[in-house]
Amino acid sequence: YYPRCPQPELALGVEAHTDISALTFLLHNMVPGLQLYNDGKWVTAKCIPGALIVHIGDQVEILCNGQFKSGLHRGLVNKEKVR
Repeated sequence: YYPRCPQPELALGVEAHTDISALTFLLHNMVPGLQLYNDGKWVTAKCIPGALIVHIGDQVEILCNGQFKSGLHRGLVNKEKVR
């Protein structure tokens, strides 16, 4: 849960990180805010109704000797909507 933030430029949201778990499952609530780091830039995840987002975490990266990478991501706050 992330409350509405009237000045998002002054707030961090959730800083960039990878998940320590094996897998993380997210149900998108149709409010943009999840960003993934890809090819040297931050990309906002698309809002697709009914989509399930799965993050591969650090444990999977370790268990498969780096064949699958733990995804660097962050969460932004939203000026108008609760996330």
